[in-house]
Amino acid sequence: MNQTRDQLPNTSSPDAGFASQKVLINLLSIPLSVIIVAGNLVIIAGIVGNRRLHNATNYYFLSLLLADLCTGLILPSLPRMSFRSGLSRQTCFFFHLVPNFIFLSFLANLLLVHCDRYVCIVWPLHYHSSWVQQRVLTMLLAAWALPLLFASLPLLGWNHWTPGTTHCYFKSIFPSDYIYLEIYGLLIPTILAISAMTVRLLLVARRQLKAIQKVNRSVQRASASLGQQHMDIKYAKCVVGFFLIFLVCWVPYMVYIHVSFFQRGKGSRTHIVLSCLGTSSAALIPFVLALNNRQYFKLWTKLFRRVCDTISH
Repeated sequence: MNQTRDQLPNTSSPDAGFASQKVLINLLSIPLSVIIVAGNLVIIAGIVGNRRLHNATNYYFLSLLLADLCTGLILPSLPRMSFRSGLSRQTCFFFHLVPNFIFLSFLANLLLVHCDRYVCIVWPLHYHSSWVQQRVLTMLLAAWALPLLFASLPLLGWNHWTPGTTHCYFKSIFPSDYIYLEIYGLLIPTILAISAMTVRLLLVARRQLKAIQKVNRSVQRASASLGQQHMDIKYAKCVVGFFLIFLVCWVPYMVYIHVSFFQRGKGSRTHIVLSCLGTSSAALIPFVLALNNRQYFKLWTKLFRRVCDTISH
């Protein structure tokens, strides 16, 4: 009886738990990664294939899409960063620093896109002579070079890797003060700056909306109420859209980075779910921005119509 009991598999062993966590990672991260990568490829092709979109504003957006595409590619590796492994020193640094660099670049490019739109709307008369239009290449290089520099600091010596380290673990790569600086010195301020610019743009839009409604009431009194109602609905949609983006996209990501820091190393299922959903929710923001411009999908619309015409004939 005892011999039979000893031969039974131990389903509660650490190996079994790790295997179930790997399955959960694959189930969550791979579909999300495919969606993000495919969506970015569709929009990138739409911009590249439409000559009317070859301008500074869309170059910024194209750079953001490339960073978002890379974010989708590295998404399955993010939950695995909380587990120990036997990777070599060089491979371990590459495994941890590249995802960090990619997401920092994504945030930098997202901030740059919002800065371009902010200058265009708040200072429209000075937009074409502004730094976002005159220094396009410089701004794009900065959006990639500065994150690369910060992400490379652990490789340059700011790490806890010692000669006796035998396991690849992110605590050995990222010291606590480095993570504090990244979260509260870069990530959170960037998110707040993007949100603040969006709020300011909504206030400007509201002021312009009132001016337009005032002119309509004085010129077309009969149809003024209907036009005013239509504009109010569009503005309300913009406000609701902003709050939905903040709640659905940014809040899960901020929860993820705080849980990752204060409960790091536990490799729990909660951490896996937050890492997948938190990062992917932030990566969906470029899709929301792209939906406001039908020109991004004009190439695909023409292609679809040609296919339909070919099939019908």
